[in-house]
This record gives sequence, C-alpha cells and structure tokens, in this order.
Amino acid sequence: MGDGGAMVIGSAGRRLYLVDWFRQAYESLGLEGRVIVTENDSTSAAAGYGDIGRRLPRYADPDYGPALLALVDELRPSLFLSVNDYELMHLHVATDLAEQMRERGVLVPGVDRAWQLGCADKLRMAQLLEGIGVPTPRTVAGDDEACIAEIAEASDLLVVKHRLGSGSSGLALVGADGVRAAVDAAIASAPAPADGSAPSGQDVVVQPCLPGVEHGVDLVADLREPGALRAVLARRKMRMRAGETDKAASADPAPFVANAERIARAAQLTGLVDTDMFLDEGGEPSVIDINPRFGGGYPFVHLAGADVPRFYLARALGLEVGEEWREYAPGVVSAKHESVRVTSTGL
Repeated sequence: MGDGGAMVIGSAGRRLYLVDWFRQAYESLGLEGRVIVTENDSTSAAAGYGDIGRRLPRYADPDYGPALLALVDELRPSLFLSVNDYELMHLHVATDLAEQMRERGVLVPGVDRAWQLGCADKLRMAQLLEGIGVPTPRTVAGDDEACIAEIAEASDLLVVKHRLGSGSSGLALVGADGVRAAVDAAIASAPAPADGSAPSGQDVVVQPCLPGVEHGVDLVADLREPGALRAVLARRKMRMRAGETDKAASADPAPFVANAERIARAAQLTGLVDTDMFLDEGGEPSVIDINPRFGGGYPFVHLAGADVPRFYLARALGLEVGEEWREYAPGVVSAKHESVRVTSTGL
C-alpha cells in the first residue's frame, strides 16, 4: 500500500464510526493512512480510538490555536474536519485558524463566514435562505408579538426554540394558547448572550410547524472548488432521540437538488453540510436547519452505499475518484444502537 499520510477529526465525541469509515476509505484507495483524533476530554469515547490521539485545550482557551497549529506542523495532515459546532465557529469566525491551516496545505471543509454565522443563528439563517429563494418557514424573534400572532393565526402548531442553540435546544411544539409560556421557558434555558446580559426574547425564535415529512439531506460540494455541488444524499427520518436522528430510511435525493445547488453556491460550500428539510404532499421541500459538518444523519446514507470519507480523502490527496462514492440504494432502513468502551483506567 502507498503512504496516505494523515487526516484529523476534531471533537469526534461519540462518532467512532467516522474514524472507522475514514480508515476503510484509506484501505479502499490502497493507502496506509492515519486517522488523528483531537479531543479536549481525554476520556471521551473517541479520544483513544484514533490511530493517533491528541488532547487539545478547549477551543476558547488561548492555548488552543498554538496547540492546533503545532499539531498540524508536526503531523502534516492533508485534511482537517470537526464535528463540533462551537469549535467550527472558533475556527472559521472567531479566529483565522481555518485559513492558517489552509495556508499550510490542509483542506478544511466549510462554508463562508456569513453562512457559518447563519448556521449558528436560526433567525439569520432564515434571512439568508429567503435571500437566495430557498423556501424556509417564517422565522421571528420571541419578542415580536405582532408577527407571532400572525403566525399563530395561520398555523395550528408553532415551533419555539433557542435562536443560537445547537441541535434541538429549547425545542417546544405548542398551539397558539401555549406559545407565550413556551417562549418564556425557552428564554429561561437559553444560552447567555456573548455580552453577558440576561437572555431575552431576542434569544428565542418562533416558526410555524411545517406540514409534510422531515428529511435529513447532506449537501456535498467539491473540496477544491467552492460552491461546486457534487452530491445530494437524503434520508427520511423515522425516529428522533435527544435531537438526533435515531432511525431513518435512505431516500431519493431528487426533490432536494434545486435547494442544494442554491445553498452550495451561495455559501461557497466545500465538503459536506447536514440540512433538515420538510417535504410536503406536493413534493415541495423547505429548509429548516443547516449544520456545516457531518451530522448524526450521515450514517443512514453511508450504510445504504454512499462513501463521503472516500471522496474526501481522494480529493485531499489529489486522486481520481469515480461516481460510486455518491451512489446509494433508497429504502434502506437503519437504526442506531448503544455501545460502550473503556476510555481510561485508574482514575
């Protein structure tokens, strides 16, 4: 086998399958490569699971950046990806660390700064989507009483959630008579604003609950040509658990392609973003969320035949890759299950 060098998965947490699938991708390309896992918590499930494991300071620690760049200079990975929303914000928005890694020859998938900010802010995201003509539910702040009343008049069920939350943070589904109490509860549990003030209605959003069937849809763009969409991978959600897809069936991506092309182009996407879309009875999709990373729904298309890790490594290493990596069978139902591993002894 040839030398495939190394790649990094940051904050892998519980997603040991990503480590396995990147290892398998190296093998399928006929390469010996190392999967490096970086974690803040040395006892997390993934911390000792990589071929190389490194503990980094928390992303907000001043020592994080120097430690990350020292790791890159030492191990010279061809690819760096993170599956942690807060680490991604630090890399792409709060600092120029993503760009510094790119200057060192590392591919760092992601979206441009405006869309990275939008992915963390549900109100901003709705505005970005509306601006490029992608259908999305009307989204208003929790203190906009007039607009909330208009939404309640037109929809039997409303969605209340944290504006800056990750996953399903603060989520409640309520009727018009319960929206005020739900907003107050969401404010009480919302993350504190960066300026240190108390959370307010501006830290909560309200939307109509869309009709139709919820799908998870991965948009995969080229890693070297920003905005060039290469694949759309879809699954129909069948069961959720703790804000993450727990059971799903792989699905036809065709209804989601037009939205995917607009988003990839506008966001100057490289690599994969995980989106949530509702498909109504007429076959029209609406986007409700975007996460600029491998999400918890990717396994349901990988197990049906797709292989994004293979595509990532091939593009990072300048190898030819056919179309097989994006092909998968529809109607394959997969479900997550529990597992456990020892991560430390003698504490």
